[in-house]
Amino acid sequence: MKNIFLVSLLSCVHSFVLGQQAKSVDSEKTKIYIIGVIHSENQFRNADSLLNILKDIKPDLILDEGDSTTSFFRRQYLLSKPPWWYSVGRKLRFLRKMPPEVEVLLKYKQIDESIKILPFDKKINNKKKFSKLYLKSERKWYSLLNSAFTKGVIPDSLTNVHETYMKYNNWLHNIFKNGYKEINNPRVIDSVRQFQIIEEKYISNLIASVELFSEFKTWYPIYKNFWFVRNEAMAKNIIELIWLTNAKKVVVFTGLLHKYYLIDLLNSYKSEQKYELVEYFEK
Repeated sequence: MKNIFLVSLLSCVHSFVLGQQAKSVDSEKTKIYIIGVIHSENQFRNADSLLNILKDIKPDLILDEGDSTTSFFRRQYLLSKPPWWYSVGRKLRFLRKMPPEVEVLLKYKQIDESIKILPFDKKINNKKKFSKLYLKSERKWYSLLNSAFTKGVIPDSLTNVHETYMKYNNWLHNIFKNGYKEINNPRVIDSVRQFQIIEEKYISNLIASVELFSEFKTWYPIYKNFWFVRNEAMAKNIIELIWLTNAKKVVVFTGLLHKYYLIDLLNSYKSEQKYELVEYFEK
């Protein structure tokens, strides 16, 4: 059985409100445009593509998926060009190129010096250490998972959910190569939502029934809960930053796997708030 295309690291999710997408526009409410991104660029997804979106929307506030202590640049939200050390690091090839959703912040700051740009992710203490442990566990999980597929040790009772999981995974892997309009299509966002529900069920059952994955019995619930807590913090930070800045048009750049969750959470809070979710690519 072929190895899976790993769309996400166990992007395990606590199921929330299903099937809610951006609603119709109310001109009296703050407009929130959630743009799902992949944290890398290709010919279809890059900073110039995002810059065209910002030029069209002309937001009062841009929210970036970073936290105030561990963002790509600590002071990036005040800058209109990269700091000197980044340029040197790039020339010497020991620094990776910044993600397009970060690069575009600098480009747009040159166009609109008054734009407010703020981080909205949950603060993670000792994030470098956390990320290293996370990646180590991720690599080991993927290695074991692919080994299990190759050796045929996936239980027959999980055959159906495995086949469904594979179909979603491979389809999403191919879709994620496309441009921002395609990956933000509501059908894709609904598929990401459904995929993560299936993934949660599949991974939970694998850990419970296959000895090969027993060491993840403690690890998985911790990261599953963190995914839930992080998304809730992100949604609440979006609301708080809107009211602190009194913004009327807000662009949120977030990893695509977060988008459906933020839509669901923000829609669930909306009866108490004065904002409207607008799907930019459906204009």
